[in-house]
Amino acid sequence: MLNKLLTKLQQKYSDSSLFKEGGVLAPVEEKEKLRKVTLPLFRLMFSPFNQILDHGKVFFALSLSAALLITLSATLLGFNYLCAYSSGSAEGLFCSNSLLGYFAYSIIKMLILAYVGIKWYEYVFISRPMSKKSIFAVDGRYLKFAGSLLLVLLLNLLPILSWWILYMRNPNPDWRVEMVFFAVVSLGFIVPIVLLRFYSALVFVMRGEKIPSLSYLWHQTSGNSLKIFLSFMLILVVAMFVFGNLYTNFRALSLNVSLYNMLLSEYIYDFFALFIYISILNNLNIQYEILYAQAEEDAHAGN
Repeated sequence: MLNKLLTKLQQKYSDSSLFKEGGVLAPVEEKEKLRKVTLPLFRLMFSPFNQILDHGKVFFALSLSAALLITLSATLLGFNYLCAYSSGSAEGLFCSNSLLGYFAYSIIKMLILAYVGIKWYEYVFISRPMSKKSIFAVDGRYLKFAGSLLLVLLLNLLPILSWWILYMRNPNPDWRVEMVFFAVVSLGFIVPIVLLRFYSALVFVMRGEKIPSLSYLWHQTSGNSLKIFLSFMLILVVAMFVFGNLYTNFRALSLNVSLYNMLLSEYIYDFFALFIYISILNNLNIQYEILYAQAEEDAHAGN
């Protein structure tokens, strides 16, 4: 279905580089289609956590240091975890409502997450030895991956934007206009679900490879949507359990704010956030290895 839509758009906008061969919106040709592979559900659901356990040294080395950097930037810029409780009303707690400040904090955080993601891929998935030289080695992939993470974050905020638009607007007296408007705006609610089939594009960025067209990604994940959804639901359930407990247990700290409490709560929160983040990256790398790398090897072997 997506490929047919992109084919029609390609015919209409044939001069656009987006729809030309190799473009991100180019429809996938029959010769480019690889044999569809079925994702193993249990591996997709549980291997992301097992990989963290199997590479505990790398995980702690990256997450502990990254959590410290995020903690310092969040606290200094006024977005400490304890601000979720007191909104800056507690004495000694600096909380900011600055959009510019939050944008700066988000950029810093995306850069840190990009660093962690690529280093995790290098040390775990291609078994690059961890050394002082490799720790400080960076290239253009890091900026590109940080930008990709920021784009994914913004796209996943579309349901909030849709809800805000529907909440703030005055209903149109013409029910037909109202129905059309509601249908269009409500599309934002399903964007995160549709995006599940395209997240593996992030792995191509981490590996420094060219991102395939959306139709190609859609084709390769065809028939695996439910498994991808269930695997991400498990990570979401773990995240809700972890952060729900953190929110409940740290409530007492918001009543007795000190520099120690501020740094401790933010640090623990960031550490577990990195655990969830790396679990997601592991899931995407498994998808890449099976749906793209393995499928391509099978296709070459068949030829």
